[in-house]
Amino acid sequence: MMLKRSWTKLEKYLFLKILQHRRARHNKNMGIKTKSGGGIMKAIGYIRVSTEDQAREGISLDNQESKIKAYADLNGFELVDVIKDEGVSGKTMDRPGMNRINAMIETGEIDAVIVYKLDRLSRKTIDILSTLDAWEKKNIAFHSITDKIDTKTAAGKFLLTILSALAQMERDLISERTIDALAHKKKAGEWCGRVPFGYRIEGNRLIEDETAMKAIKKAKRLRSTGKPYRDISKSTGLSLGYVHKAINTNLRTIKASYNKHLLCAAVH
Repeated sequence: MMLKRSWTKLEKYLFLKILQHRRARHNKNMGIKTKSGGGIMKAIGYIRVSTEDQAREGISLDNQESKIKAYADLNGFELVDVIKDEGVSGKTMDRPGMNRINAMIETGEIDAVIVYKLDRLSRKTIDILSTLDAWEKKNIAFHSITDKIDTKTAAGKFLLTILSALAQMERDLISERTIDALAHKKKAGEWCGRVPFGYRIEGNRLIEDETAMKAIKKAKRLRSTGKPYRDISKSTGLSLGYVHKAINTNLRTIKASYNKHLLCAAVH
């Protein structure tokens, strides 16, 4: 009769290490992403689209989501969820979806973040780098599918910095060209920007709309006598909204600003 012998702590430790080693080798052969301490890496997908993005590039939320799911499956990630920020600009990091991801990182629920394209994270280089630096300190991997970025590799980190800087430079150049074009319009005395109530554009110049101007002056005159807005609306044929606009329109300020070419201020 064989006597059962309990394992020593050392034997248990060595046995567990052998199992971890075999599991890690199996996962590597199968292409499964694992954490340094063992176990499959849990990833969160992040997708974002603004109205301008979809109109310009055709990047829909469904398209981004399908790409992320395929990438996670191919690379052996356990995709916990795909978080969406719909109709949100990439100029700010204060977004519901992004805030949720950061909360999940803080609680240790995920090990990686996957995006379809780098600018889905942000359109500002400083925001991208500061965010990824914070994630790196939490040992969170970042993957950008289109840009082929994996921040757990030296090459991925280098490529990320270069792409972010190039994207920022492109946006700065566009901004500079816009400012130059508006400065040229200003010098030529052309109008740029929203047309104020009571005026219209003719040949790139701001001119008074006689019909609207008569209505504005009549509305101001009636209001000065204490007439209520509804009565002014009936008398001038203007809607209540336009009556408010007419009364609050400062004609002298508009003329003075235009004469001094102050209305072609650069728009960012």
